[in-house]
Formats: sequence, structure tokens, C-alpha cells
Amino acid sequence: MQTTLLGLAIALILALVAALVGPHFVDWSRYRAEFEAQASRMTGLTVLVNGSVEARLLPTPTLTFGRIEIARRGDSRALRARSVSLEFSLTAMMRGEWRANEVRIEGAEFAAGLDSTGRLDWPAPAFSNELESLSIDRLDIVLSTNGSPRDAAARALATSASA
Repeated sequence: MQTTLLGLAIALILALVAALVGPHFVDWSRYRAEFEAQASRMTGLTVLVNGSVEARLLPTPTLTFGRIEIARRGDSRALRARSVSLEFSLTAMMRGEWRANEVRIEGAEFAAGLDSTGRLDWPAPAFSNELESLSIDRLDIVLSTNGSPRDAAARALATSASA
């Protein structure tokens, strides 16, 4: 009985160490195209990852993308960010669902304009799931009117929104 419990404890410790250290040995950049395709499908926009891709399983499953661009198909204006981190719900993953609980965007920049009706026209993604938290660190907005950009002086430092 004691050796069985000891064997189970050792197996559990090895599994936790593998989950903690294992993702550091995987080249996640090899899966960049799959990540881009899945994100494009979820948002309905073109998503490009130009930087590094990192993943972590513990303490919570997290994906971090460096230098990301999000734009409408055929639109030259894009939302650009230095990094985007997605923290996933562990309980949802156990049910086979991919649901991001928290999204953190760092160094975001986008160009916004007005359409022919005077409404704000910008490359905003449509999330197909509910977020518990959205955090934006440093947001730069350039407002363009009839194709001529002008700085809207809309800089938000350490802006945070929770739903």
C-alpha cells in the first residue's frame, strides 16, 4: 500500500514538472499559421503574428503572441500590438472548450476614421466568447478624416476594462 501511494505521488510530481517545464522546449512558432487561422476564424478579421509565440500550462494555460496585427480583409488599416496574452479557463479546457478568460494587450495602436455616415470606422475584432477581463496597456489612436491622418491625442496609459 505504501509503495503504491509513493508511486502515485512520484507520478503526480513528474506530471506537474512536465507541465511546468515542457512548454519551454516546444517551438510554438511552428504553429503560428494554425494560431493565425483560428484567431481569424474567431474574430472574422485577418490576424497576423509577426513576433514570438509562447505558451504556458501552469499555473493557468496562457498563450502570448508578439507583434500582432489585426485588420479587415483588404483594409490597409490594422490594429497593431506589441504583445497579446490570452489566459484560458482551465475548467472550460477540461470540457474541450477554448475560452479566454483574460486578454491583455500591450502597446496597441490603430487608425480610426469616419465612414460616409459619420460613424466610427475601426478594425475591432468581434469575440465569439465572453471575456471576464480585458486589459490594455498603452493605447495609441490615430484619427483619420477622408484619408488624412491627424493625431487625435487619444493616448491611454494603463487602461483597464472588466466585464
